[in-house]
Amino acid sequence: MAISKATPAIIIILLALIPPVMAADVTLAWDPNTETDLAGYKIYYGTASRVYGAPIVIGNQTTYTVTGLPPGVFYFAVTAYNTAGLESGYSNEVSTTIPGSGNRCDINGDTSVNVLDLQAMISMVLGITSGGTDQDLNNDGRIDVLDLQILANVVLGVRSCP
Repeated sequence: MAISKATPAIIIILLALIPPVMAADVTLAWDPNTETDLAGYKIYYGTASRVYGAPIVIGNQTTYTVTGLPPGVFYFAVTAYNTAGLESGYSNEVSTTIPGSGNRCDINGDTSVNVLDLQAMISMVLGITSGGTDQDLNNDGRIDVLDLQILANVVLGVRSCP
C-alpha cells in the first residue's frame, strides 16, 4: 500500500468561542484518502509549527472537532493510516489563533486576575493542560515556573501584568 502518497489536505472550517473561559472548538475537514485499505486518520496539534503532541485517532471520518482549546496559536496536521498500521506523512499544516481575554494574566478568562489563574498556570506548567503564547508571560518561548512566578507577583500586587 502506498499510504504515504495520499497525504490528506486539511482545512479549518470553524472556530467557535465558548464563554466564559474563552475556550474554543476548532473543526477540521480534509479530503478523503482513496486507498482501499484505509483504516482511518490521526489528528496532530500543538502550539508550535510541526511540533505536535500525541495524535487523536479518529477512525475513518473526514471531519473532527478539537474542543476546549485555550487562548493561543495552534497548529494542526492530519495523517492517514491503513489496516496494517502504516501511516502517511503529515498533511499540509494549518493554524489558527484562539483570542485571549485581553489581559495576558487572566489565564482562565474570567476577567479577573486571582488565585484561580495561578491554578490554571500551575496546570500548564505541570503539563496537565496546554497553553498558548499569551501565557508565556516572560516571552522566553515556553510556559514554565518563571511565568508562574510573574503571575504570582501580579496576583499579590507586587508588579503589573506584562
